Amino acid sequence: MALQSSGAISLNDVAGEFGGSTPHSLSEYYGVATGVPSSGTISLDDFYGTSNAYSIEYLVVAGGGGACGSVWEFIVGGGGGAGGMIATSMAIPIGASVSVTVGAGGSSGGVPSFCASTTASAGNNSSFGSYTSTTGGGGGGYFRDGGSGGSGGGAGGGGCYTSVSHKSGGSGTSGQGNNGGDGNYNAGGGGGGKGSAGGTGTNLGNGAGGGSGASWLNGTTYAAGGRARAYNQGSASSGGSNTGNGGEGSAQNGSGGSGGSGIVIVRYSGSQRGSGGTVTSSGGYTYHTFTSSGTYTA
Repeated sequence: MALQSSGAISLNDVAGEFGGSTPHSLSEYYGVATGVPSSGTISLDDFYGTSNAYSIEYLVVAGGGGACGSVWEFIVGGGGGAGGMIATSMAIPIGASVSVTVGAGGSSGGVPSFCASTTASAGNNSSFGSYTSTTGGGGGGYFRDGGSGGSGGGAGGGGCYTSVSHKSGGSGTSGQGNNGGDGNYNAGGGGGGKGSAGGTGTNLGNGAGGGSGASWLNGTTYAAGGRARAYNQGSASSGGSNTGNGGEGSAQNGSGGSGGSGIVIVRYSGSQRGSGGTVTSSGGYTYHTFTSSGTYTA
């Protein structure tokens, strides 16, 4: 809780907020909070309204799911689901250390043999300590339902000459993403994204769109679902590094794309206070960007 903004204030009040070792002196609190001098003259008045915590906003995106390809041009594998995405805020105590985990994207399902029933690999979870964790995106299917995850993977196309030709997209996680699209005869569904569900496949290998991603405070869009490419749209693309996007499904003897790795970003107002990740500043904010696992120290 912040110290009072007016009235009597004592060294014991300062020690109660910021800790330290006895016997206390004002000099041990140089630079302990915004507005408190880091050297030179320091007085109790400098501590009015200060706090042993500051506000941060942060983004946690898990790895996107991989997608499946197809050995035949008119059967399209399902797109990978986006990694789960959560954007939130908190007051973090000065000096606190938070373990950051950045999840890898799911691997491609490759080019499954004709009528093989398979699902590409799901993405891996990301987390910001014990505060927030997101779930990796579900893998796209081939002759099979899409995998569930932060956002669900698209179902794989293909009835394999049976009447069971409609497969279901995987389920997304509430608050993190949306469901993958259903397959429809030969066409795979699109992977779900943070912004919307994946599209439903259309017959004869015409594919489906992936779910949309969502923009964060830095203006960048993350966590889009992978589309299921139509049979005449060429090779599938992977989700991309540190996007949380799902990989694209493919046809025509093409391999499905792998999922994009996740990302964790911390930002706060003003000049740098914490450490960890790649530190940048923009628009009056400091950003700590983690493209791999590490530690944020407040």
